[in-house]
Amino acid sequence: MPGAFPVRGKQRTAVYKVLEKPTTGRQVLEKARAIAPSMTYQDLRHILRDFEKNGVVVCLNPESQTGRLYVQTSALHEMLISRDQIDLCAQIGRAKTRQAVLEEVSKERFHAKHPLTATEIRKQLKERHPLSLNHVIAALKFLREHRLVEIIDHTNRRNLKIYQITPLGKTILNHIG
Repeated sequence: MPGAFPVRGKQRTAVYKVLEKPTTGRQVLEKARAIAPSMTYQDLRHILRDFEKNGVVVCLNPESQTGRLYVQTSALHEMLISRDQIDLCAQIGRAKTRQAVLEEVSKERFHAKHPLTATEIRKQLKERHPLSLNHVIAALKFLREHRLVEIIDHTNRRNLKIYQITPLGKTILNHIG
């Protein structure tokens, strides 16, 4: 906890704990509600504004209208992240589909029967995130364009693309995860 500004109260403590890594407002609210279920978006806005005013947290991309990333001021000094990476974190953080697909591609698969194609990613996400194949393909296209995932091979039978996460993708996922 910061020394100069005490963080008291269930909601404030929940928000402070969540902000150890760069996090969007929506993600902060979702994670903080696990600790303080009655928290509203309005409560979060007031807490973040107060935290910023008192130097407890900092907004990494204040010029953005959506997908603003917040992090504890103390954690900011430990981060080595460029402006482009901050923007990518914001773009991934505000799109649940992109984030879910990136997380799925990043998982270790030691004994996987099927290669990691768009269809296989959709199957793996089916229970947690019911998505259409088109949504998965669109997310993969975005992730490929931003060099977060790459095509490593194609299947023999139907020539489907097989994906894996890139080092940049791991970095971005580490910052938003």
